[in-house]
Amino acid sequence: MIFREVHASIGAGVYGISGPNGSGKSTLMKCLSGLIRPDRGSLEWKVQDSVLETKDLYGFMGFSAPYVRLYNDLSCTENLRLIAELSGSGGDDETLGRLFDEIGLPDKADAWYGRLSSGQQQRMRLAAALIKDPAFLLLDEPGTNLDTAGFELIGRIITKGRAEGKTVVVASNEARELDLCDQIIDINTFKST
Repeated sequence: MIFREVHASIGAGVYGISGPNGSGKSTLMKCLSGLIRPDRGSLEWKVQDSVLETKDLYGFMGFSAPYVRLYNDLSCTENLRLIAELSGSGGDDETLGRLFDEIGLPDKADAWYGRLSSGQQQRMRLAAALIKDPAFLLLDEPGTNLDTAGFELIGRIITKGRAEGKTVVVASNEARELDLCDQIIDINTFKST
């Protein structure tokens, strides 16, 4: 058991999940995203007061983490188009062009994902999370491998999500990322003993 007696309700806004490395932030994010199920208890996501089934959640959620893998042998555009197609959202040229501009990689649309630098791959993971224009955006350690310009990108993504009334959850142990959040949840308060 990693967590016990976790009771939380979040709405629109930016929430930070803080804690040291190995504290369970990524496990909690995987539970929130539906990638893994909790052993006990329940987790619900709602849209307009309707509870989403796990299979429907993916249409409303964007998830980025250093352990999310895109296809090395596909171009950046092909990766994003595949995600858009699988989620039933727009992967048209205009949307993709805007997204490549937003993440600061307008000249990498046709580059092989596997040949990008680690920082560029992290930007692509962020793009993959944003391609659906999600209502819920989960960012696990979003600044991994990013430089100062990359951190500014994270700030813009979070600011835009807040302004659009989205729910943004950021898991990090970096103060500069957590400072972007409206409310911080310290994961140590949920640890089992």
